[in-house]
Amino acid sequence: MELKEKVAVVTGGGMGIGQAIATALAKEQAHVAIWDINLESAKETAAEIENLGQETLVCEADVSKAPAVDSATDQTLERFGHIDILINNAGITHPAVSILDLELEFLDKVSDVDLKGVYICSRRIGKEMVGRKSGVIVNISSITALVPVPLAVYAPIKSAVIMLTRILARDWAQKGVRVNAIAPGYILTPLLQGMFDKGLRNPDTILSHIPMKKFIMPSDIADAAIFLCSEKARFITGVTLPVDAGFSCEGGWKAYGYE
Repeated sequence: MELKEKVAVVTGGGMGIGQAIATALAKEQAHVAIWDINLESAKETAAEIENLGQETLVCEADVSKAPAVDSATDQTLERFGHIDILINNAGITHPAVSILDLELEFLDKVSDVDLKGVYICSRRIGKEMVGRKSGVIVNISSITALVPVPLAVYAPIKSAVIMLTRILARDWAQKGVRVNAIAPGYILTPLLQGMFDKGLRNPDTILSHIPMKKFIMPSDIADAAIFLCSEKARFITGVTLPVDAGFSCEGGWKAYGYE
């Protein structure tokens, strides 16, 4: 258990990928602070972690607001004394439509959480990590940062998260802090399953563009995060790890006419 007694912060840890990463960290015997704007879901994750015998803390935090992040950081440091791991997972998206039909308000809404939130949390907790000359940050980007999709705000913002990851990795490389990103592909979350059930998305259509013909589970993203947080990845920094079942390498293959 390489992460035993480590202290991790998971933003948006109340559900989906964040919940999977939080519980995976606890299974590795790390203590986990769950930051989420939804207290009820965060408490459910906390209960799972406590059942695994690990200490946990729930903080209500809007990551787009610096005062809220400062407060959550102070609470976490007061409880655990230090922070070893930051998982920047909190995020929102918007409808998949042409940019001509997308409400302009989504530009600010998505940017505030998905980019500004990563920036604020990394800056605040990164300061603690640099001071201790030790820490790991994992940013949850998206495969949409690497492959064009009809998400004219979300995808460019997730691309910006990748560049921010590289900048921080270079800035802090000699200060004991590693920074990497994960680019998840199609994750079979309750939200996506609900779309299938309502006929809003066709699973067969999606799978036809995924070489491995399988949807990814939140636990698969958690496995990647655990690896990047571990000593096995001690010389890995500034990278973006696609976990997409091959989705990002499909386009050219089919365009060539080769099945």
